[in-house]
Amino acid sequence: MKGKDNVFDKIMLVTGILLLILFWVQFPAMPIIEDQHYASYMTPNAETVSTSKWTYLKPDKAFSPQEVVGIQLRALQQNDRSDSGVITMFNFSSPKNKLHIGPLDHFRVLVRDPAYRSILNFKSYKTGQTVVTDDTAYQLVVIDGQDGREEVYMFILSKQRKGSYKGCWMTEGIARMEPGAETSSI
Repeated sequence: MKGKDNVFDKIMLVTGILLLILFWVQFPAMPIIEDQHYASYMTPNAETVSTSKWTYLKPDKAFSPQEVVGIQLRALQQNDRSDSGVITMFNFSSPKNKLHIGPLDHFRVLVRDPAYRSILNFKSYKTGQTVVTDDTAYQLVVIDGQDGREEVYMFILSKQRKGSYKGCWMTEGIARMEPGAETSSI
């Protein structure tokens, strides 16, 4: 019996090492400052202009819910090997959402889940009308993925009431919409 336990332990050790190597090879490195895209945004009334590297874009009171969704979508569409688009999306996640999704490294794994993989480096997107009720906004987005399939997501945002982001629109979650099936959200 002891011999079987020893063989099982060795098999588990080798499996663990192989999984670590697999994650290490597939997981992008943390961003390098020289390897990030620049993004510029101006509010419709031209009061606020923001020029920054994707990973440094943060919520601002001047951004409308539509602009917040647009910033995240363009960042994800241009996501690079250092995950600048994913980091931008994480930056716009509300504090409450971050309690559910965990730290950045966990979030980087979540967006690679099959339910959300098409949201990275997609070809194009279309947005529906934004519905705003009090401090909550809903934005339906249709994404044309690299594989040619259309995926539908619902962005759910809330206007923050306290803390350092008071007055900013931030993402509470993104629900993948499937016809005739339950949805999941990150």
